[in-house]
Amino acid sequence: MVGSRAMSSVTPELPPHLRPFVLPYETVEPVRTGALDLYLPASTPAPAVLMVHGGPVSRDLEVRPPDWPAYRAYGALLAQAGLVGGMFEHGFVDETTLGTALQNIRDAAAAMRAHPRVDPGRFGMWFFSAGGLFMGSVLADPAGWGVAAVSGTYAAVAHPDVPDRALSRATVTAELSDIPLLLVLPEHEFEWIATASAELLERCATKHRTVDVIEVPGGHHGFETIDDTNEARDAVLRSIAWWAQALR
Repeated sequence: MVGSRAMSSVTPELPPHLRPFVLPYETVEPVRTGALDLYLPASTPAPAVLMVHGGPVSRDLEVRPPDWPAYRAYGALLAQAGLVGGMFEHGFVDETTLGTALQNIRDAAAAMRAHPRVDPGRFGMWFFSAGGLFMGSVLADPAGWGVAAVSGTYAAVAHPDVPDRALSRATVTAELSDIPLLLVLPEHEFEWIATASAELLERCATKHRTVDVIEVPGGHHGFETIDDTNEARDAVLRSIAWWAQALR
C-alpha cells in the first residue's frame, strides 16, 4: 500500500506536521516493543537508526509524534533500505523537562540497541528540529551512547536560551569525535537554527572535522510535509542513502 499521495490543495487545511509526506512510499507497519515503534527490514539483525523528534510537544496534542506522517514515512524508507527504523516519544514539554527528555532518549537508545533484531554495533541517531538540542550530549560521548553515526535534519543544534549546564551544545561537541555526521539544511530555515548550524560547521571546519551536508534549495523547516518539490524529495532520498552508507 502506498503510504503517501501527491500533495493537494486540501493539505494546507492540516497542520504542517500532519500533511502528507512529499515522497510516495510503501507502507511498513511498525512493531511496538515497549516504548519503541520498530520499522523492520526483511533481514535482521540489521543496522538501526533511532529518530528523535522535536518539541516542546504539548501533553494534550491529539496526534503524537510517532504517528506523524514524516516519521512513519522515514521509518518505512529506512526499513526498505535494509535498516531498522526506530521511533518513540520523549518527554520534552517545556524547559523544565529537558533533563527528563534526555533520559527518555538515553533509555530508548539502550532499548533499541538491546533488541535482538538490531545490530548494536551499527546504531545511529537522527535528530529533527528541536530534537537537535539533545544531539550535543550524544556527540560529547558517542561511545557511551553506542552510536556509530549521527544526523540532524533542520536540527536545532543549540539554542541561545538553553544554558550549557542543561544540555551540551552540538556546536561545541560536534568537533570532539570523528563519527559520520550529517546536517540537512533547508534554504529557508528559522534564523536562530541557521545561525547555530553555521557555527557548528565553522567550528568543525577549523578542526578539520568532516561534516556531510545536504542542502534543500527552496526548502523550509519541516520540508517533507510542506514543500512539494523535487528538491525536497531528493533530500529525503539522499538522507536515507547516507544512513545506508554510514552504517555499513
